[in-house]
Amino acid sequence: MELRHLRYFVAVAEALNYRKASERLRVAQPSLSSQIKDLEYELGVTLLDRDTGGVRLNDAGAAFLEEARLILAHAQQAITVAREAAKGRRGRLTIAYYAPLLMGFMPASLKAFHDSFPDVEVTLRELPLGDQIAALESGAIQIGFAIKGSTPIPPDLKHVEVARSPIRAVVGREHRLARVSRVALADLVNEPLLCLTPKKGSGSVHGEIMRQGFAARGLKPGPIRQIEGAEAFRATLESGMGVSLIAEIGSLSRSADLVFKPLKDSGADLFLELHALWRDGQTSQLTANFIALMQKMAPREKPILKRGKSAL
Repeated sequence: MELRHLRYFVAVAEALNYRKASERLRVAQPSLSSQIKDLEYELGVTLLDRDTGGVRLNDAGAAFLEEARLILAHAQQAITVAREAAKGRRGRLTIAYYAPLLMGFMPASLKAFHDSFPDVEVTLRELPLGDQIAALESGAIQIGFAIKGSTPIPPDLKHVEVARSPIRAVVGREHRLARVSRVALADLVNEPLLCLTPKKGSGSVHGEIMRQGFAARGLKPGPIRQIEGAEAFRATLESGMGVSLIAEIGSLSRSADLVFKPLKDSGADLFLELHALWRDGQTSQLTANFIALMQKMAPREKPILKRGKSAL
């Protein structure tokens, strides 16, 4: 039994006339009659009573008509769902999330995506940046993130820039540097420096970016203290127990007790470039739609370089 058998039967059952049903289906009447007989033979029951006066549904036919309509409706729904999924309008999307970096614009991106694609189910999975590549390769997530230059990106992953933000000096509101208009990296060398780490002792992408910034300018700060967890990191900064260098796109920029100061220093390395990652060969339109939207929503400020220097 095929779907066409059901369509033919429903047409005849609703019209109770082979000629009208054949015109509706644009199928020759003898062929239509033959298909209905094949269906009855396969089912082992007669669905239509035929006489010189026309065609009538019997009890078996009436019961089968109800089920046939449901099957055809479900089949059409399946077709619609598949086509919508191919366009990225339906389905499930699992995205890695790292609050200290993404809180600044991820909520707005999610809202805009839901407004445009309300039938897509989005799940956020909290993961440190260092764990997101492995999660992508295992299939646990469909979209991850990395800071350009902070970690090697495997060749089986594709990536594209979704946000670019200047790195600022961040200090507590009562800190002496909170009263100046701009801060030089040299001003921070003798300050207690803090960096965020998802797990103490495991290394920190944030700390490495800070070290590279100082080293590129021939500066040697003291040890950079690792603070585990975003809330502890923010509280330590707010208390005035240290200073840090942070991109403005992160969640800390929303704290009323922290002050972000532009740097006197310039250079492409003092901009954080955030890339979205996904598996090469993945043809999901869901992924493409979300990344395209995020590129529109996220901040993308270009560095101002001194003459003779070029961006990375």
